[in-house]
Amino acid sequence: MSATRRARLQAIVTHLILIGGVVFLIAPVLVMIASSTHTTSLLGLQGLQLWPGEQALANYTRVLKFQAGFTDQITARDMLANSLIIALGVAVGTTALSLLAAYGMVYFRIRLAAFLFWLTLCTLLLPLESRFITTFQVTAALDLINTHLGMVLPALSLALGTLFFRQLFLSFPNEYLEAAKLDGAGPWRFLVDFILPLSWRRGGAIFVVAFMIGWNQYLWPLMIATDETRYTLVRGIRLVGQESGTGMALVTLSILPPLLLVFAFQRWFFRSLADDKAHF
Repeated sequence: MSATRRARLQAIVTHLILIGGVVFLIAPVLVMIASSTHTTSLLGLQGLQLWPGEQALANYTRVLKFQAGFTDQITARDMLANSLIIALGVAVGTTALSLLAAYGMVYFRIRLAAFLFWLTLCTLLLPLESRFITTFQVTAALDLINTHLGMVLPALSLALGTLFFRQLFLSFPNEYLEAAKLDGAGPWRFLVDFILPLSWRRGGAIFVVAFMIGWNQYLWPLMIATDETRYTLVRGIRLVGQESGTGMALVTLSILPPLLLVFAFQRWFFRSLADDKAHF
C-alpha cells in the first residue's frame, strides 16, 4: 500500500471515529428535542421518538402556562428566574473570588501561600454533597433558608478557578510587575490596570464553567428551599412529568441558556483554557 493511500485511509478512519463520537454525544439531545414534539400518550406507548412530531407548539405553550404546587405558585417563569439568579450568582462569585485568591497567592508575600493553594485544591475532593449536613446547619444559623443567597454561597467552587488563574498569573513576565512599580501603581491599581485586562478571556471561561455548575444544581436547592417560589427548572422537571411531551419540552428549554452561553463564548472558552499564552 502506497504512502498516499495509507494516509488517505488513516484520514477516513479518523473522521469516522470523530463523527461517531459526535453522534454518540449529540444523539440524546436530538432524541429529546424530537420527543418534545409528540404527545404524551404516544411517548407512553412507543417510547422516545427519533423524528419530529406535530405537537411542538402545544407542548411548549403548555410549558409556558404551567402552574403547580399547593397554591399554583410554581410557574415556568419563576423557575427560569430562580435558575438564572443561582447560575449567575455562582458564576460571578466564583470568578471574582477565584481571581482575588490567585492574585493574593501569586503577587503578595504570604508565608503560607503554597500551603493555602494546596489546601484550596483539596476542596475538590470534598464536593458539596459530602458536606450537606454541616453546610445546612451553617446556612440555617445564618437564616438563609429559602433564600437565593443560601443557594448560591455553598455552591461557590473556588479550587478550579483559583488553579486556572494562578497558572495564568505565573505565566506573566516579571516586567509587568516592575513596570507597575515604576509607574507608582499600588496593589489595587495593578489589579485593575494590568491583571484584569490580561485575564478577561480566562475569566470568561471560568464564568461559563461556573454558570453551568450553578445552573445544574439540584440536590442543594432541593434541600435548602421548601418555598414553592424558590423552585428551579431542574427541580421542576419532575412536576411536569419526565416522560411526557411537556416534560421533554421543559427539559429542552432548560438546556438553552447554558448552551447559548457556550456558543457565545466558545472562542474565549477553548483558547483561554488550552493556551496560557493566548493573552500575549
